[in-house]
Amino acid sequence: MAEINSYKCSNCGGMLQFSSEKQMMVCTSCGSEYAVAQFDQAAAVAGEQQYQAKTDTWDVQGEGLVVYECKNCGGEVVGDQTMASTKCPYCDSPIVISSKFEGSLKPDLVIPFKLDRKAAEQKLRDHVNSIKLAPAAFKSGNHIKELKGVYVPFWLFDAKCHASGRYEATHVHKSSDASYEYTETEYYDVLREGDMAFENVPADASKQMDDKLMDSIEPYDISAAVPYSSAYMAGYMANKYDVSPEECQVRADERMQHTAMDLLKNQVKGYNSVRETGSNFYKHSGSYKYALYPVWLLNTVWNGNKYVFAMNGQTGKLVGDVPYSKGKFFGVLFGVLAVIWAVLIGIVAATGNLAATGIVGTGVVALIVALLVAFSMKGKTKSVHKGTKALDFVVNGSFKLTNSFDNFLRKQVDKKPKQQKN
Repeated sequence: MAEINSYKCSNCGGMLQFSSEKQMMVCTSCGSEYAVAQFDQAAAVAGEQQYQAKTDTWDVQGEGLVVYECKNCGGEVVGDQTMASTKCPYCDSPIVISSKFEGSLKPDLVIPFKLDRKAAEQKLRDHVNSIKLAPAAFKSGNHIKELKGVYVPFWLFDAKCHASGRYEATHVHKSSDASYEYTETEYYDVLREGDMAFENVPADASKQMDDKLMDSIEPYDISAAVPYSSAYMAGYMANKYDVSPEECQVRADERMQHTAMDLLKNQVKGYNSVRETGSNFYKHSGSYKYALYPVWLLNTVWNGNKYVFAMNGQTGKLVGDVPYSKGKFFGVLFGVLAVIWAVLIGIVAATGNLAATGIVGTGVVALIVALLVAFSMKGKTKSVHKGTKALDFVVNGSFKLTNSFDNFLRKQVDKKPKQQKN
C-alpha cells in the first residue's frame, strides 16, 4: 500500500518545503527551519501524517494510475505509477509517495536543488531573449508559469577500461623545381593503447524524459550529492526509474568508448593526417548507482509544435530548442544582403570597374554572406544534443598509455607540371 508523507511545522502546523537556498526544511507559514535529518528519524512515528492509497473507486491499476486521498484537505491526488512525488492540487500541500522509493527502488544518492523557481524563471527569460530570431510573442513569458521542479532518476556507471586504436598517419612534404611541383607523402602504421577509468557516467532512467535534453544539461557536481532522504522531495515532483540499468548501460558504454578512442587518438601527434583503421574497447570492474538529479522543466506548445526547456537545478545550465520567426529570418537575410551588396558595389564603383558582371559578382558574394549570417542565427535556436562523449567523467590521472608504436610503411611522390606563364 502506497504511503504519502506530508511534512508539518511543529511550531505552527504549517506545511514544510525543502529550501534549495538554505538546504533546510522551511515552514511556508512561520518560516521555522528544520534539518532534513530530523524527518528521517521521525518517519517511523509519523503515523498521523501518512496517507494511504485508495483504489476502491475505479480500477486505477488497470489504467496505470494510483489515486491518493489527501487528509489535509480531503481531496484526491491522481498520479501515474512512475510518479514519485507531487503536490496536492487542491490545498497545495507538499506530499511524497514514500513507498515508491523503498526497497530496491530507493535511490543511493540525491543532488538537492540549489536554484529555486525564481532563478529558473530568470534563466529561462535570459535564454529566450538571447535568441534574436525567436518570435516576439514567444518571448512574452506567458508560459513561465508552467515551470516545474522535478527530480529525474539516473543510473550512474563506473568502470575501468582498456582500449587500443590503430591508425594510418601521414607526413606530407612539398617542394618544386623549374618544371614541377612535388608532393611527398610518408605513410605510417600507428598504435596507441591505454587504460582509463570512468566514474558516474549518467544515463537518465525515465521514459518520460528526452535523453538528449538530459544529456544537454550536464554535468552535475556529484561531490554535492547526499544520501537519499524523502525530505528533499517535499515541494518538488519526482519519477522513479522505469528504464532498467541494463538498458541504460548501452548508452553509457557508447559514451565511454567514444571518449576512450578520442583520448588515444589525441596521443597521435606530429602528423598531417590521422585516420583510424581499427579499434578495441574492453570494460571491467563495472558497477552502477541509482541517483536523483534536480531539473527544472517547462513544456509549451507553439504553432502546434511542442517545445521543452530543461535547466540543471544545481548549476543553472539551461537548454531548449526555441522556435524561430520566419519573418525575422528573412528580415535578417535580406537586411544583411542589402547592406553587404551596397558596400561591395561602393567599393567596386570607387575603383572605376563597375559593370554588369561586377554587380552580379558582388551580389553573389553578398548573398553568400547573408545566408551564412541568417543560418548561423537560426542555428542558435537549437541547443539540445545527444551526449556521445564522457570526458567529464574520466577519473583524474587514470588515463595512461600502455603500448604505442609508429612504423614507417611507404613513401609516395606525386608531381604536377607547373603552369607556364605567358
